[in-house]
Amino acid sequence: MFKIIGTGMYLPKNLITNQYFFDKFKDEQLKKVMDRIGHGARYYSSKEESSATLAIHAGREALANAGLKAEDIDLLIISTDTPSQLSPATAAQVGHELGIKSKGAFDVNCACAGFVTAVDMATKYLDGKDYKHALVVGTYAMSKHLDPDDMWTSTLFGDGAGAFVLGYAPEQGQTASTLKSDGSFWDFMGIYGGGTARPVDAEVLADRSHKVKVPKKFPASLNTEEWPPLIEGTMAKLGLKPQDAQAYVFTQIRKPTIVEVMEKFGLPMEKTHTIMEKWGYTGSACVPMAFHDMAAQGKVKRGDRVVLCASGGGYSMACMTFIY
Repeated sequence: MFKIIGTGMYLPKNLITNQYFFDKFKDEQLKKVMDRIGHGARYYSSKEESSATLAIHAGREALANAGLKAEDIDLLIISTDTPSQLSPATAAQVGHELGIKSKGAFDVNCACAGFVTAVDMATKYLDGKDYKHALVVGTYAMSKHLDPDDMWTSTLFGDGAGAFVLGYAPEQGQTASTLKSDGSFWDFMGIYGGGTARPVDAEVLADRSHKVKVPKKFPASLNTEEWPPLIEGTMAKLGLKPQDAQAYVFTQIRKPTIVEVMEKFGLPMEKTHTIMEKWGYTGSACVPMAFHDMAAQGKVKRGDRVVLCASGGGYSMACMTFIY
């Protein structure tokens, strides 16, 4: 049992509008795609920023909103597939800068499903004794890995970070979660240079495999087909139906997918929230950023049952339901 005590988010300051890309690429198809998927703008990190610095800002705001100090945090989990460095974990730097000396600090990487997975992991540690509070941060600095001449990847991604401070709360009500993965999609989208399979060398730099690539196209209906049974199965663990939730937050990759899933359940769009129209696709950070923004607008309230549903390359999926 847990409670979200506070949330926070952070955007870098470098705004990149759709018009910038329309002027650069001069491709009518690009405008049609942006209109269809709902992306309106995005923010890029500066040269001095990294996924760690974004996470530090978001974590600091979440702690302030929770009314807690760094010494109150027993567990720090960072969700990212754009770490500050391959090693050590981004969590080490974030914890240090925030002043957190916890019982554990580590990174989770299952791409854009990482944040919901990390929250699920954190709740399993919370016991009210050794682990009373956890800080979970989703952070994304994919702009650092974009090929500026690739029209389809450079226009899709934005940077940002979102954070939850969780607390042990046995009175809060029951929670349930479900994870799913299919590794056969591992080579569909990713950053394939820079790891141990292809360390950075002249060849990697020449073919730009240290930049994000989409070698194969994901099935357009993948999330539309997979999210509903994932949600239904998660809710069924508590004897509930999708209609019993008051708020939904999804991975912010395509607005039409969110619309279709909500329609399938007969739920109004007022019960969910989208941010891709103003912040683009922020990967592992998009779910906490969307939730934070949704709460700030009063669209989710204390006592509401919430569903988080996320998916990421590889592929991985994660769904959680809890009382806010």
